[in-house]
Amino acid sequence: MKTLQIRVSGRVQGVGFRPFVYRLARDLNLAGQVSNTRGGVSIHLQGALPALEDFKHRLLMQAPIQARISACQEEWLDTSAYQAFTIAPSLNSQETLSLQVPLDTRPCPACLEEMFNPRDRRWRYAFINCTQCGPRYTLMRQRPYDRPHTSMQAFEQCPACLDEYQNPADRRFHAQPNACAQCGPRLWCSTADGEPLSGDPLERAVAGLQAGKILAIRGMGGFHLMCAADDPAAIAQLRHRKCRPHKPLAIMALNGASLEPWVQLSREDRALLESAAAPLLIVPYKEGAASQLMVEALAPGLKDLGVLLPSTPLHWLLFHTLLGQPKGSGWLQHPLSIAWVATSANRSGQPLITDNHQALEQLADIADLWLLHDREMITGCDDSVFQASRSPRALVRPGRGLAPVHLTLSEASPVRVLALGAYLKTSVCLLGEDQACLSQYVGDLDQATTCRRLRATAEHLCQLLDFQPEVICSDLHPDVYSSRLAEELARQWQLPWLQVQHHHAHVAAVMAEFGLQERVLGLVLDGQGLGEEGQARGGELLEVNPLGFIRLGELAPLLLPGGDQAAREPWRLAAGVLHQLGLKASAAFDPGDQPGHALLQKLLARPHLCRPTTSAGRLFDAAAGLLGVCSHQSHEAQAAMQLEALVRGLPTLAERLWTLKDGQLSFWPLLSAVSTLTDPREGAEVFHAGLVGGLEAWLERASEDTGLRKVVLSGGCFLNGVLRQALLARLQARGLEVYFPQRVSVNDTGLALGQAWVASMARKADESQFLERLSYVPGRTGPN
Repeated sequence: MKTLQIRVSGRVQGVGFRPFVYRLARDLNLAGQVSNTRGGVSIHLQGALPALEDFKHRLLMQAPIQARISACQEEWLDTSAYQAFTIAPSLNSQETLSLQVPLDTRPCPACLEEMFNPRDRRWRYAFINCTQCGPRYTLMRQRPYDRPHTSMQAFEQCPACLDEYQNPADRRFHAQPNACAQCGPRLWCSTADGEPLSGDPLERAVAGLQAGKILAIRGMGGFHLMCAADDPAAIAQLRHRKCRPHKPLAIMALNGASLEPWVQLSREDRALLESAAAPLLIVPYKEGAASQLMVEALAPGLKDLGVLLPSTPLHWLLFHTLLGQPKGSGWLQHPLSIAWVATSANRSGQPLITDNHQALEQLADIADLWLLHDREMITGCDDSVFQASRSPRALVRPGRGLAPVHLTLSEASPVRVLALGAYLKTSVCLLGEDQACLSQYVGDLDQATTCRRLRATAEHLCQLLDFQPEVICSDLHPDVYSSRLAEELARQWQLPWLQVQHHHAHVAAVMAEFGLQERVLGLVLDGQGLGEEGQARGGELLEVNPLGFIRLGELAPLLLPGGDQAAREPWRLAAGVLHQLGLKASAAFDPGDQPGHALLQKLLARPHLCRPTTSAGRLFDAAAGLLGVCSHQSHEAQAAMQLEALVRGLPTLAERLWTLKDGQLSFWPLLSAVSTLTDPREGAEVFHAGLVGGLEAWLERASEDTGLRKVVLSGGCFLNGVLRQALLARLQARGLEVYFPQRVSVNDTGLALGQAWVASMARKADESQFLERLSYVPGRTGPN
């Protein structure tokens, strides 16, 4: 008789791991116990040696589908005190650091089967779940993942649910959110006063949608605003009330087959849509389809459409109610012509709405009906979003089902780091030992509410993971809230504070994801980030190693007449380009027609009053302005998205439309050529072809000069699918090894990981050098 202790770390809480271990041990006639710990799961086994060896093999090979085992530590013990196998109370001890968090997932097939079975006691129950599906992260207050540590603590299980919870043979054995209509959360439909309306809440909600109403629906990690996707008046009303005239709206369909008339889906796209994470995918719509007019209402001027499938039981129940409550689950696979618009319910620039009071107050002038429930959300977590119209797919926003993103690093860090991101699309990262945990998307820090959400996210993750940082990291920019929060926490906790250059962090995030320790070429194309000398930078080519970087070059600057207003009004950038080219108008656009043109010309006559920018994002805006594609932007990247939508293919250019001198890449010849074209589509294709060609030449020259063959691509401009696909193909054809982020966002949401990784590498290399790099060290009077 032998006794073995196994400590398992990874994603092993909230995925049915303890019930799996229990059944496996009982099958093999092993005694002992299993329990959650702060670091994972602890297993004690007692029995014959062959059975113990079989257990270890099957533990790895047959683990639950949502489990991710990152490490197993074994220790043979002398004790033999067990008579049977049991699930023991969770332990508060943490043998090893674990930065894994159970993730929220869509309902599994077994739960859907029960929910649509009229003979089942959970018939049409909106909060059905089991050990393989349902809410996790958004319900958790702390670890271990046990019911008392979640918002489900407020609901005492009825005898039938408790019997399931305690029965090892049941699918809901130790399913922490377990509940039913007798004992669990309840659902109601209301108007703005919050009082429940009479009748079935789902029927009231669906009737409202069919009547052209706008519905605010409380989901798993936040609220959606919904209306009928085939109702132009309802869509127009939603746009008007939400002040969202042009920004694309996504649609929710019943299943992949229902999306066939709308969009082009690859097999991989459909598999991702139907995965446990149920993300939102941005994919090409079908031109000439019957839905063409609706697509134009949903995504004006674009060629891609955001689509998603139901992610909670509540979403499926809306479709079920619409179809007259059919019995059984066969209808789930049938195509349905009706779809709903589904967009995040937060106001522009505000963080995700998570509770009923917020929704009733903040959406009072937007929604007509509210579909609410009383299961508290501890943490908000929006839809995950992928840009999938071109290969490789790009992660736009990590959210439900993906975040917090857990990464295993190639080398262990000697220091535990808390990183707080930058200004736009910020997130939080915890890094320690050989792991990193990157939070869900938090948002732009231009609103006080989002700033508070950043602080709350950092505090919640540190508490949830029992993480005590030893270094605080942020962006170089001194005036953004994430930097001020980093300085405040560093002083409060008496910790070092390290600031990392924006584009260095972009490249470092990708290096951390792929475990790159050697020197690489890093091309970063985005809106802007603060350089180490305090200047704004937006398109840079760097040589990066784990300890620092060398700037090899940057894009030739454009003028920003009117400063930040030029970023919102591309016609200003076009006017600046025309002024520098000595032209009054382009072939497709005359800035003289714009209000404020006379004043702008006076400003351009004194160019020292116009701030220069190397921003790659503004380069797209300038081209869109010159071609008359977009003169004013009502949402971020509108001009670039509309410009990309015109591209059908990239022409072969007869001449080089760029210059390269002393590391600086200039696209003035390209802008000059674009200014002569009258057809916006031809201009968009020439612009993208010239851009890809110039970037390819830039990287090829840098590779020859440095001898480096590994290239990292990052920055929000790579959400442009034409650029992403074409440049990767060109570089790979030249034999370069290209790294593009897959599990981390290519935009600023991934910056916190890069910041944390830079800090860990610097500390590992040299303690004294690390301290010299810090902006703040305890005992000093302030930042260097």
